[in-house]
Order: sequence, then structure tokens, then C-alpha cells
Amino acid sequence: MPSTRQSMARYGIGTEDYVEVGPTRHIFKRLMGYWIRHWKYSLVVILCLVVVSILGSMPALFTKQIIDEAIPGKDLKQLGFLAILIVGVTALSGVFGFFQRYLGEIVAQRLIYELRKETYDSLQRQSFSYFDRTKTGQLMARTTIDVDLIRRFFSFGFRMIVGSIVRFAVVIFICLFVLKAPFLTLMAFTPGPLIVWLMIRYAKKQREPLYASREAYGSMSSTLQENLTGIQVVTAFDQHKNEISKFKEKNRGYFDVAVLLARIRAIYGPLSSLLVGVSVIIILLYGGASVAAGALTIGALFSFNIYVGQLTRPLAMLGNMVRIYQDAVAGGRRIFEVIDSKPDVQDKKDAIELKEVEGRITFEDVGFSYADGSPSLESVSFETSPGETIILLGGTGSGKSTIVNLIPRFYDPVSGSVKIDGHDLRDVKIRSLRKLIGIVPQETFLFSSSIKENIAYGRPDASDEEIVEAAKTAEAHEFIMAMPKGYETEVGERGVTLSGGEKQRVAIARALLMDPKILILDDSTSSVDTKTEYHIQKALDALLENRTTFIITQRLSMLRKGDRIIVLDQGQIVEQGSHDELVRQEGVYRKIYDAQSGGCLYGGEN
Repeated sequence: MPSTRQSMARYGIGTEDYVEVGPTRHIFKRLMGYWIRHWKYSLVVILCLVVVSILGSMPALFTKQIIDEAIPGKDLKQLGFLAILIVGVTALSGVFGFFQRYLGEIVAQRLIYELRKETYDSLQRQSFSYFDRTKTGQLMARTTIDVDLIRRFFSFGFRMIVGSIVRFAVVIFICLFVLKAPFLTLMAFTPGPLIVWLMIRYAKKQREPLYASREAYGSMSSTLQENLTGIQVVTAFDQHKNEISKFKEKNRGYFDVAVLLARIRAIYGPLSSLLVGVSVIIILLYGGASVAAGALTIGALFSFNIYVGQLTRPLAMLGNMVRIYQDAVAGGRRIFEVIDSKPDVQDKKDAIELKEVEGRITFEDVGFSYADGSPSLESVSFETSPGETIILLGGTGSGKSTIVNLIPRFYDPVSGSVKIDGHDLRDVKIRSLRKLIGIVPQETFLFSSSIKENIAYGRPDASDEEIVEAAKTAEAHEFIMAMPKGYETEVGERGVTLSGGEKQRVAIARALLMDPKILILDDSTSSVDTKTEYHIQKALDALLENRTTFIITQRLSMLRKGDRIIVLDQGQIVEQGSHDELVRQEGVYRKIYDAQSGGCLYGGEN
């Protein structure tokens, strides 16, 4: 049997984010472990299922008495009594049915709550490299669609399977020992093993396409999400046709797998119904002959036919139950792939807690490459003094952003080491490290909440006075107060209600509020006008004191703020020194400095 990874490749599904989580039986066992956690509710659900099955079988016995005794004997009293019993038993069955459905849904929802929580917790722990190789649409599909497939199984499919098993046992007992029709029972259920074998074949046939359909759906969702997020770029470059073509390809992939599943179900569904029909024919032929021969009463045949009907309905739905089960297993596999993913960057068991640091950052022969394998840094070595301001300068892909991503340990170096005050970052606790670092990224992200909440994101316990002071320092207070609700103004999704410069000033305020020992500014003045930049730089003069600061910039006005400038090219340091020293050397920096125009060195991205 091919591995899951091979099966994914067969249907054209990428395997870069695949994590082996075990065979189907292992996945189902894990899912059942969540169900068993709520064993008290689960036990009540099973007991209610047993009671419903027993009560549900009673009316057919009462019907037999009505046909064989009350009607022939014209006993209206017995007829009325049996009719009342049928109504009473049916009503009682409805009461227990309510509890088994209600409590069953509670168990299912609690199970799903725990799965969602564990999935979300796992995503929050993942390193940047995980999101580099995993598309957002796939993750959204796993935490919504796949989780709901599991919920549907435990809220409906599982109860149906357990109820069918209990009902089968009760009906077999009645047919053998109450109706005393062992041979008719054997004849009626002759197609049963064939139906079971057919469903096992059905389950195997659709196992791989089901998983493929979930992956294809995730891929389609990723394409849609990416398109909607970048719709302005699509429109600006008139790439609607290309995007439509791209989505059409993903949509077609999902369509093809869905059609394959439909064909499998179309074949096996009618076959199972045909075999169920055979059981009914056997009952009518053999049972009718038994009645004619006096070996069986009409009431017993009528009741037997009811009981077989109670079993043939679940048998006819067996294919649907198998599909619900396999949907849940396929969803469980994809969910557990996320839960079981280990962060590439994580704490050692003996990691130390960083509390007070001077801010000395050391890169020792650091090498790094991203998932595509191309080197981003090669043998990079330098050391900062506490409180020193470092300017990182270089063209696109030179390694500037990689250096600042290694400092908060978003990634670990492939070779060499990065140290803070002599401690290898891999030997310290990640949370304690990141509490010491304030970051203003080039691409500012704001949450769909108030400006106040966005500024206080790194310090939720900050006072209003501290928030306002940080905003004033970042030159954000004035435009915030000009808004209708001031600091309580909602910024909208990704901060769409603010201009690029306003978003960056809010991000600067967010970093300032943390009062970090180490500060990283990734081209943080690129989207502000000249006047605002002037005020921000005045604030930065005071801010940079007693902090180790790394600044990625393309502006001349920022270069002179650096105690040292490190010039990078193709992942290597080609020059370093102060502005005056590098200008006198007449090397790479001098050429860049002389060639600049309007304060822009490259005009490109980092």
C-alpha cells in the first residue's frame, strides 16, 4: 500500500508541510481519546442510545400482539391498551432521544473546542520557517472545514454507528428468541456480510481521494485568500486574467477529485441498496411461505419485516456513515499534522532566563539559508557594543533583513552563532529574549482593533499616560486626537483606515512603549513625509540613547545616526565603519553615497 506522502504526490498535492501522523487507525484512536476525556457525558449518551434502541423495538412486538390476538379476538380493551403502550413507549423513546442528541452534541462541541485550541496553540508556537512553507489558505481550511468534518462525525456519525450496533443486537435477540424465527433471521441477513465487504472496499477506494480533496480545497482557498489580499496589486498591474487562470487551475483540481469521489459513491451506493432489497425479497418469499405453512403467524411476519426495516435503513446508510467517518479521519490527519509540527526554533530544556542585559550582540561566523536552499548569509561576523547604533546597508537580497530576523531568534543560523552578552541565543528562553527587543517592521501590520490596543499590544498592562507618551514620542498623538474617537478609534482590517505614514508611527509607538534594550528599525521612516520624518528623527535622538539599535534604511538622513555602518553584498560584509571612515575609504559605501539621489540609495526593497 502506498504511503500517504506517495498518495499526495499521485494527486498532485505538495508535501512540503506534510507531517507523518500515523495510519488511519492511529488517527481514529487519537480522535477517540478526545471523546473519552468527557467520559461522563459520553457514558450517558451511550446509555441513552441503548434505551432508545430497546424502546424503539417495543412497538413492533405490540403490533404483533394486535395482529395475532387483539384483532382476531375482537378484544377492544387489549387493542386500546396496546395502542396506549405504543404511544407511551414512543414518547419515552423521544425523551431519551433528546438527551442522547443534546448531550452528544455537547461532547462533540467540547471535543472540537479542544482540537481548535490545540491547533491554534500549535500555530502560535511555530517558527517563521513554518509559515514560509505553509500557505494561509491551507491553515484556514484546516482550522475551519476539517475541524467541522470531525464535529459532524462525533455529533451525528458516531452516534449513528453506535446506535446501529446496539439496535442490531437488540433486533437479532428479538428475532431469535422472541419471534423464534432463527432460519428466517439467517436467510434475511445473508446479504449482510457482502454489504460489509462492499463497504470495506468502498472505504479503501475513497480514502486517498478524500484526503486529496481536503488538500485541493485548501490550495484553492490559499489562492483565493492571496488574490483578495493583493487585489490592489492585481488591479494595478492588470493581472486579472492571469489570476483567473490560476484560480481556474486550482478550482479544476478540486473539481476533478470531487468528481472521482462522486463516481466511487455512485457505484457503491446503489450496490448496497440492491443488497438490502434482496433481504426484503427473501423475507417476503420465505416468510410468506412459512405463514402459508402455519409455521409463522401473520403478526410475527409483519413484526419481523419491521425489524429488518430497522436494520436495513442503517445498512443502506452504511456508505454515508463510512464517508462521514473517513471525512473525519482525513480532517483529523490534517489537523494533527499542524498539532504535531515541532517548531524549528524552540527552547532547550536547560535554557536560561534573560532578565537584565547590556545589549552586546555578537555574530560569529554566521551562515543562513531559507527553505529554498539559497544562502542568505555567509560567514558573517561582527560585535556591537552596548548602546551602539548599527546601520545595515545593502541591496535587495544582501542579507540585511536576515540579520535582524536572527537577533529575536525568528530563525536559527545554519552555522555559527548569534550571542547576546556572551550567551548563545539558542541557550536562552525565547520569551525572555523577545521581551528585550522592540521591532518596527518595514511592512507595518495593525490589528482590527483600536489605536490604543495596537500601541499597547506588547504591553497590555500599560497605563493610558504611558500609551499617550509613546504616541507623542512617535509623532502620532496629534493625528490620533484628530480622529473622531481619538485613541479608541478602530483602525479597520490591517489598519486600512490609516495612511502608510500613520501606520508606521503607530508601530513605532508600539515599539517605544516596550522600552526595549534592543531596538530594530526596518526602514521605519520609508512611508513618512519629510516633515514627519524630521520630528521622528528628533525623537529617535533621545530614543537611541543606551539602546543597542539596528537600523535598516535607504535614507541619507538616517546614515549619520549610526555609530557604525555595515555594508552587505550577497550575504557577506564587504565594509564596516563610521560614515566618515567609509567615505574616506572610497569603496562600495563611497560609491553608493556619491550615487544617491534625493536621499534614496537603492529605491528597492530589503
